[in-house]
Amino acid sequence: MKSPFKNIAAAALLALSLFLNAGCSRDDRTAGQTVDDVAITTKVKASFAQDPGVKATDVKVTTRLGVVQLSGWADSEAEKARAEQLAKAVAGVKSVENQITLKTDVKKP
Repeated sequence: MKSPFKNIAAAALLALSLFLNAGCSRDDRTAGQTVDDVAITTKVKASFAQDPGVKATDVKVTTRLGVVQLSGWADSEAEKARAEQLAKAVAGVKSVENQITLKTDVKKP
């Protein structure tokens, strides 16, 4: 059973994101497209926060015209794949560009 608090928090986060970003379109997107992109980004981040297989704080999500770009860090290939799977499951996502880097791929100085 989902926690009512998580649902309320996710809805509040979505509303706040839509409010703060709706008027910030400085490119060729319409205000409606910008709102849609912000909503998609928020839903993807919320799905990461609810899934124990993805460290939501390590993955950055950006959306442009329904194309979601994932970047940041993952501990394993499974975590990277799970993040992509969750993003693809969000309504309105046209495609996902997974640019997450595995922490093990980074060479230490």
